[in-house]
Amino acid sequence: MRLNVFARRHNSVARSSVRVRRSMLGVVVAVAAIAALGACASNHNKKTGGGDQPIIVHLTNDLAPPSDVTVYAVTQDGIRRLIGDVPPNKDKALRVPSDVPPGSTFRLVAERSTISRPVVSQPITASTDGLIIDWSLQTNAIWYPDASQ
Repeated sequence: MRLNVFARRHNSVARSSVRVRRSMLGVVVAVAAIAALGACASNHNKKTGGGDQPIIVHLTNDLAPPSDVTVYAVTQDGIRRLIGDVPPNKDKALRVPSDVPPGSTFRLVAERSTISRPVVSQPITASTDGLIIDWSLQTNAIWYPDASQ
């Protein structure tokens, strides 16, 4: 009979030890998750920079014949940054990625889904003050609307 009592006691000690390990593991996982969230939040704040205004492109896809386009910002050193897609006969506001350095010159490039020449804009200079660009693909005309109105 003592054997049974001893076995029960040993079994409860083993269960208690497993519970302690599980709770410690839970604490470690929770601390790691909080640390990872903090790291993500701090990296995000570093990327946005201090007060830089976005560059917005209001694109009118009025190509004939109608075609989907994929739009890129291409810097002078040839780096292409995806801005977005615009379906045929639609208008869309697109944001130029914030990693285009202020003061750098880039062109907007609209590539059609069909095999034909892309539409390439005139050079544009990035600025920290933000910029709104209207771009009509059919005429390849760019203008800068007055933001104060």
